[in-house]
Order: sequence, then C-alpha cells, then structure tokens
Amino acid sequence: MKFRIVSVFALVALIFSCEQKPSQTEIAEVLESLIDVSKNDSSLVDAYRENEFQPVWTQSGGLKKVAENYLEALDEVVFDGLEKTDYLTEELAQLIEASKKSKDPMVLATLDLAMSKSFLTLASDLNIGKIDPGKLNIEWKMDRKIPTEKYSEVLLAIAGGESPEKSLANLRPDNSEYNKLREQLRKLIAEPLVDSLQVKNFEGKIEQGDQHEAIPSIRKKLAFWQELKSEGTGNVYSEDMFKAVTHFQKRHGLIDDGVIGGDFIEAINYGQADLITKIKVNLERWRWLPDFTENDKDKVIVNIPDFRLFYIQKSDTILTSKVIVGKDYRQTPVFKSDMTYLVLSPTWTLPETILWEDAIPSIQKDISYLDKHQMKVLDFDGNEVNAKKINWKSLKSKGDFPYMIRQSPGKLNPLGQVKFMFPNDYSIYIHDSPAQSLFSQDERTFSSGCIRMEKPKEFAELLLAETDDWDASTISDSMNLEQEKNVSLKKSQEVWILYVSVWDIAGNVAVRKDVYEMDKKLAAAMSLPVSTFFL
Repeated sequence: MKFRIVSVFALVALIFSCEQKPSQTEIAEVLESLIDVSKNDSSLVDAYRENEFQPVWTQSGGLKKVAENYLEALDEVVFDGLEKTDYLTEELAQLIEASKKSKDPMVLATLDLAMSKSFLTLASDLNIGKIDPGKLNIEWKMDRKIPTEKYSEVLLAIAGGESPEKSLANLRPDNSEYNKLREQLRKLIAEPLVDSLQVKNFEGKIEQGDQHEAIPSIRKKLAFWQELKSEGTGNVYSEDMFKAVTHFQKRHGLIDDGVIGGDFIEAINYGQADLITKIKVNLERWRWLPDFTENDKDKVIVNIPDFRLFYIQKSDTILTSKVIVGKDYRQTPVFKSDMTYLVLSPTWTLPETILWEDAIPSIQKDISYLDKHQMKVLDFDGNEVNAKKINWKSLKSKGDFPYMIRQSPGKLNPLGQVKFMFPNDYSIYIHDSPAQSLFSQDERTFSSGCIRMEKPKEFAELLLAETDDWDASTISDSMNLEQEKNVSLKKSQEVWILYVSVWDIAGNVAVRKDVYEMDKKLAAAMSLPVSTFFL
C-alpha cells in the first residue's frame, strides 16, 4: 500500500503559493492523478475508483467530520493491543497540520490518501492480525483467518456516511473471549499498578501456619495482584493469606493446595508490564483465528498452556478433562481438524521419531525389549517379520529398516484403551494413558506431540451416546479387547488445538505459563517488552 507522499518541504512551498480554497472537483482530479501514477493497494484503488475519486476524509476547508471521528477512534486501538502511532504516523500528523493552512488540492488529496492508507492498514490488522504467524518460528498450523469484510467496501461505506467507530467494531473478532480480554487490558491501562520487589527463591516449601522470612515479600506480591487487601505484617503464613494463595493458584493453573513452592514463586514474580504484553499477544492470536463460534457444531477444544480439554455441545461445556501435551522439543501444534472415529483397544505403531530415537537404540542393546513391551515387527503389508533375523546392530538410517514396529493392545500400550481420531498432517490424536500419575502435575508437557487425556472413557461415552448399540458397558468391554476396534462417529466433531495463555474468568484474569514460548516470540515480533520474570 505505497503511494507518493509530498515532502514536508514541498508542502511548505505549496502552502504559501496557493490562495484559493480548492473545490471538491479539484481535489478529486488530483486524487485520480495520484492513484494512476502510484503503486497502491488494490483495496485503495478499488474504493477510490468506485467513489469516482471523490475525497473520503477531506474537503475544501480541511478535514471532514468523519476524519475527526476516525482520529478519535484511534484512541481505542490501544485496547486491542495495537499502537496508535502505527496508524497516526508522524508523516500523517504533519499532513494534517499542513492541511489546516494550505489551499492547495495536492495537500488535501495526499492527506486523503494517507488517511485511507491508515484506515485500510488498521482494518486488516484488526480483522486478521498485524503479524503473519507463518513468519514466526512456532508450531502454528492453523489456516489464517480469511478477512470477514472486503476492505474497499468498508472504506466506501465510510465515504457514504458510516461512522469509522462502527466500521472498526465490525472488523474486530466476533468473539466474547476477545471482547472480555480487551476490557481487561482497558482496566490495566487505566489503573497502572506500582510493582513491588520480587520474591526470592528459597529451598523447600511453606504451608499454612509456618513462619518464614519470605512471607512479608509474598504478602506484598499478593497485595500487588489484589489477592490481599493489605500487605499485613509478620512472618506467619496466616489463614487470610492461605485463601489468597489458593485463589492465585487457581487463576494460574496451579494445584490449589495453598502450598508455597517453586512453581508458585515463578508464577507470582511477573509484573503488570508482563501481563499487559501477555494480553496483547493473546489478542493478536485471537485475530489470527477463524471464528469457531460461527456454527453450532459440537466442538472439542484443547488449550495447550492450560493442559485441558473442553467438550462443548450446543454452547455448553459438558466435559472438562486434564490433558498432557508435547514436550518442548516435540511440541503439539496449533491446528483444526474434524474428529470422525474412535479406536478402542488400539495398537500403537511407533512413529519415525520414537522408532529411531527410542526403540531401535533400546533393541540394539537388548532384543528382548520387543517381547517385554509386547511389540512386533511388521512389513508394510502388515505381515509379521522374525525380529531375530534382523541385523539390529547395523541399522543407522530409515533406508536400513523397511519395516514398522507395532505394540499390541494392553496395559503396556502408551495409547491406553482408546484413541480419538481426527485425520491431520501431523499424526496428532487424543488418547488414553496408563501413566495416570502425570495428570497430578501442574505443568504437563510429557508427550511426543499427541494429547493424552485423563477422562477418555467418559469422553467416549459422550461421543457414542447417539450411536446405535453403544452404551457404557459395550464401550468398557471393547476397551479391553486383544484386537483394536474402529467405531465411526454418527456426526463429526470439530477439534480445535489452541494456544491461549491468558483469558477473563468471571472478571478475573486467568494466566498460564508460556510453555512453548509462543508469547515471547510474538512479543518480539510486535516489539513488546518482556522481563526476565515473564511467565
């Protein structure tokens, strides 16, 4: 969206060389010439041609009222996590000042184009996001949102009398989570807090009734985050402080047992500037996303930083389950798919990464590894191969091993008793897990990318509730077979794997740790500050 801007020096000369106020026709003629000789965005060109090159924002006396309304509306974009100066640039501000004195149509035409460029840039940034996620080094596989409006038509609507405020409101995500988070940012900007000192790390843990030298600084931090009404005095972990600690733990996805340890100290030490940055990057990610509230289909939503799955039917959450997601070096990607079937008593075919990094090195050390883990070697037609006839020691690369290794159903199978399939390019699915103790951890990044679920049987029962011949008993029996069994769903379920690290919950801010550093990478792209205590 580039076009020629008259230099400030040229503007000054024009101001003093012109005496008559230009007519609308004169401004339109200059606009047409500027459009024709410049390389402009198609939205800009389309809008002006459709409007017969009539100015949108300017008139013979300077700015129209609609332009003043737009400039006022720019005050609101800070609550979207955007910078006003990206749209009211220094160059645009100079043109506005020049237009107050100049009578030259070139000044007004150039200003009109600059205003339109500003508006179209903001329209796109609000509607689909400022940063292209494809240019960031993150596991973001979601298709970027298609613009909900044709920006040239939005500009034409303003030329026809629609208010810029209304136009911008329509371009924002039609999403209650976005709107609530936006209001939280408004509140933080309106009521800046004075941060206290950081809480120093300590060995061990503190429980209610204990005395500890860290208590005063922890109380100050709790008061800073408005969990306590006052900082209080003394070194005793009191009852009122216990209530504040458990509430803080709930907001931050920690086990709300009131025990103060390393995870709690890490969570409480970030500051308001970090929270503002966290909200801004999450607002930006919401703008990237297609609107998943646009239909009434059943939805399975997994929020990676929250380590939770939500099953939604007709806008009601009917199941919530803890989940385990991928390790930092085997991250679960953000993407969308449709769940179409379940596999009961699943086998597990080892993926290439696990085959070469884990299984083959173990087999090379001990061939009995296969029997101990109920694994078989198969060719790609599914025929079993005698593992003892393979020269395991010689295997160095994929070409050396024209087989696959498959683990039989059973208690040793890492997929547990059921897996939920939503075909995708990343070999990701949701499944049961025999390692139930891991669900008690605060931070659950233990898998190789797939999503392990704490409540798979309950989920299966809900999914198959409308499927003939399936009830809790038949599901339970089929989860304990020696051969896997596929069951097609009566209707597909949308699956959304998301990365949401802060949101509004009943007027409070829920915050989650940036486990894959997507927040930090996006903050860097948006030139937002991040402290060493960023959560």
